[in-house]
Amino acid sequence: MKKQKRPSLAKKYIVRNVLILVLSLVVLVAGSGCLYVDGLMSSGNYVKDSTIVSTPITASTIDSGTKYNSTGANQINGLIKDEAVTNILLIGVDDYQKDDPIGRSDSMMVISLDNRHKKLKLTSFMRDTYLAIPNNGSNKLNAAYHFGAYDMVESGKAKAGDITSVNAGAQLCIQTIELNFGMDIDRYVVVKDSAFDSVVGILGGVDVNLTAREAEFINRYSGAGYKLKEQDGIQHLDGAQAHYYGRIRDDRVKNVYGHINDEGRAERQRAVVTAVVNKFKSSNLGTISKLASGVLPKVITNFSRDEIYGFLTQALTIMNYPIKQNQIPAVGNYTTPTISIGGQAADIVQITDNKKVVSDALTFIYENDKPDVSNIGLAATANTTTSADSQDGDTEDDTGNG
Repeated sequence: MKKQKRPSLAKKYIVRNVLILVLSLVVLVAGSGCLYVDGLMSSGNYVKDSTIVSTPITASTIDSGTKYNSTGANQINGLIKDEAVTNILLIGVDDYQKDDPIGRSDSMMVISLDNRHKKLKLTSFMRDTYLAIPNNGSNKLNAAYHFGAYDMVESGKAKAGDITSVNAGAQLCIQTIELNFGMDIDRYVVVKDSAFDSVVGILGGVDVNLTAREAEFINRYSGAGYKLKEQDGIQHLDGAQAHYYGRIRDDRVKNVYGHINDEGRAERQRAVVTAVVNKFKSSNLGTISKLASGVLPKVITNFSRDEIYGFLTQALTIMNYPIKQNQIPAVGNYTTPTISIGGQAADIVQITDNKKVVSDALTFIYENDKPDVSNIGLAATANTTTSADSQDGDTEDDTGNG
């Protein structure tokens, strides 16, 4: 079995970022009784992860009323950690491609539950960012999941798509982000793309601010049953429309911020996150039950069930935290050269100022309560100009809507 290369013309499916939804499902169904909650929770997939060496996440860990130490974040073993901040890596895996049973991580986002500053923070990573991947040379960030899962399958220790291979892929994603950016990742949640297909529909649609060009492309390509007004402004999207909206990466289509390509798509994904969460907050128990039944069986996580139950006492408070958003790398901190990966031309996102990107990323999560980070991750590495790379990996044609 060889490592899969992404077909240049294949459709790419983007997972909506639903970690907040998953966590909220747990607390909001709690009102109907513990047995009901337990029945829903049992449909999830929990990894008994021997790699977890940190203190288990308990209700007190995420309790907004807990008095944490006043020193803020510290540097431990090259990573920035804060006992008041829980960082959860959400990985969206494309599980549709028949030619690639392992799947690919089409979206990655760190959800930071910041009880020190009473905020919920979303850090999305541009998936084409060119980084060092432990034991795999340099490649696009979204190749990390495939490499980790592939190695486990190739060794005969797992089957493609099973819990063991997914865990291996997720662990390599975590190692890659920690190595390059220095933020401590506490847990992960992997959500298969197909889990979100019906979520927006069950919620009755979501409201999203669109450009006229985005509306035009949604009408043309989403396959939705009704057409949007091809004008700027907030419009109501059904499931198919929201799904396609999150996939748009065409250089001819600017979003409401004037951005295109991977940057524009990352912002669209965050817009869908916010819209789904806002709609979810007002959902009734029947809707919540339908969502839980549809989502949890397609979720794999190294949270234990006990840890998730710990969120029961605090999730309502967390849901009321203001949501802050960030992107790595930010506008102005990268270029998009074309290089060779595995013998194929590939457009990458090349960070231009390592120190600034790392400092900005860690400041967003930990704010000013952090130590000096000049020797953390990429910040300790000189910037280099990349022209080519021979690593076999995940390549794609970034033109069009894929």
